[in-house]
Amino acid sequence: MSKSLKKNALLNVFRNITRLLFPLIIFPYVSRILMPEGIGKVNFANSIISYFSIIAMLGINSYGVREAAKIRDDKEALSKFTKEMFIINIISTIVAYILLFLSLVFVKKFENYRILMIVTSSTLLLNTLGFEWLFLALEDYFYVTVRTIVFQVVSLILVFFMVRKPEDVLNYALVSVISNAGANICNIFSVRRFLNFKVREKLEFRKHLQPVFVLFFSSIAIIIFSMLDTSMVGFLKDDIEVGYYSAATKIVRMIRDLFPAISVVLCSRVSIYYAQNNFEKIKDVSKKILDLFYAFSIPICMGLILLMEPVVLLMCGKDFLQAVPVGQVMAPLVILSSVSGYLSGCILISFGREKIYMFVEMGAALLDVVLNFVFIPKYGALGAAIATMITEAAMFIIFHYFTRDVLIGVKIIKNLLEYIFSAIVMSFVILVELHFLKTEYIFTLLICFVSGVVTYGGLLLLMRNSFVLEMGQFAVKKLKANR
Repeated sequence: MSKSLKKNALLNVFRNITRLLFPLIIFPYVSRILMPEGIGKVNFANSIISYFSIIAMLGINSYGVREAAKIRDDKEALSKFTKEMFIINIISTIVAYILLFLSLVFVKKFENYRILMIVTSSTLLLNTLGFEWLFLALEDYFYVTVRTIVFQVVSLILVFFMVRKPEDVLNYALVSVISNAGANICNIFSVRRFLNFKVREKLEFRKHLQPVFVLFFSSIAIIIFSMLDTSMVGFLKDDIEVGYYSAATKIVRMIRDLFPAISVVLCSRVSIYYAQNNFEKIKDVSKKILDLFYAFSIPICMGLILLMEPVVLLMCGKDFLQAVPVGQVMAPLVILSSVSGYLSGCILISFGREKIYMFVEMGAALLDVVLNFVFIPKYGALGAAIATMITEAAMFIIFHYFTRDVLIGVKIIKNLLEYIFSAIVMSFVILVELHFLKTEYIFTLLICFVSGVVTYGGLLLLMRNSFVLEMGQFAVKKLKANR
């Protein structure tokens, strides 16, 4: 990776680490106050709003990053393109709000959630005005990182003032909006650095509609797949089961979301390499990213399965213990979803294979719906987790199939086997410790984490794993350079 690419990747990882750390502080506090039912209400409302969010955003996020990255050095072309995307986005957001308010009036299930859903729906407008896709295409990660951290700190302060009793569900929803989308307010003013809104030119919308709508249908499938489980648990069971499911998914997805932080940085760069027909660069980037994902996601997955109970106790409290098996079933998401995200969101989109991406996502959404109807009525939150994992595994296989021509020559099998072997030995060490340790869950987590890292990393070093050695050499060079 080039110096700027490494810098951007590190900045984006740091930004997502803060997104992980702040919920690690907020969620344990909030879950103990609102309890499973309160957490379930907020997450059910968010899951419903997410469907209207995809109508508001169409496929603009993915399409915007790809196309803006190609013309980012031409200010006039970029300005024109951004105006076109913004007008399309405004129209789709108005349509989304109309459909939302019709739903609030006519869907009986939403009667007890109306105010909550209106509050959470403010993310629709904030996302539209945020131009997030533009800043990603311009690779302005320093600004995005600083802005995100500031609003995370603000939301952290607000949650301790506004959420103090079980009835403060609405306040928690408002803080969640500020945490997730509040930073987009800054983008409204910052976007003027890159665009000239005074220049008037003839805008063209028609040429964007086909690719945008292809990605829109893909987005529908993604949201259905990622949020449908929560919605269906709410419809088929109750808020308490939603609370258990939300707790488990929160833990797993907070960790998993660190990996897309790197993918997002690479997507615009892969688009540029593809436009230059530089396939060797794409293969080189793909090898490094897959190595990185597997090296970290495999031991994390094993650790989550073995240590889910103390993790749930730490994050949520004893009232959420029924979320433990749900989280254990979903732990492989860390591996499957992160790799699939790179293969689909970066390679397929950058190579202009939106239709393949769309059909795979739509098929996955349909499979998830069917499996949810089969498993949720009988197993509740655990059933939703089972449905998710089956669907994710299917997508993992299919995305590998459709990117096999790009990945030819990307040799990672040897390293992959070393990661698996080291993770198995690490798991055995943790199991032995769990058998003999009789300490509080915090100390159990700490001891097992340290021993797991030492065991896993030590074995990879002993086997002279090429990726670990390369990372070690890079770290040594950085230390020498700083001196």
